[in-house]
Amino acid sequence: MYGLLMTAHLIVCLCLVAVVLVQSGKGGGLAGGAFGGATQTVFGGRGATDFITRATVVLGVLFFVTSLSLALLTSRGTSGKRSVVSEAARRAASTAPATPSTGAPAGTATPAAPSVPAPVGDTNR
Repeated sequence: MYGLLMTAHLIVCLCLVAVVLVQSGKGGGLAGGAFGGATQTVFGGRGATDFITRATVVLGVLFFVTSLSLALLTSRGTSGKRSVVSEAARRAASTAPATPSTGAPAGTATPAAPSVPAPVGDTNR
């Protein structure tokens, strides 16, 4: 299901790019009006919709639908998993409780007092 939806999404993306690149400009739009063009075309002219315009709308809607579907399929499988950081913190808290006598975590050896070797021979030189 995921692979089929991903393939459909890629085909829709490629078709959408092709349809947008094939379209011609609509008389300058905002840039034409701001720099001395006719005031009627400031926000672009609206004529009859042709096949290319309708194809752009349909492919745009399909793009959003497939994107949303892929996002939902991807997030549905990860709802029961925890993050790595919270899992490591939980493990550290459960395996290493502090002991009341030394305050050191259980399982760690408390360092013994360093042993100093006894002097050999005469120490009064």
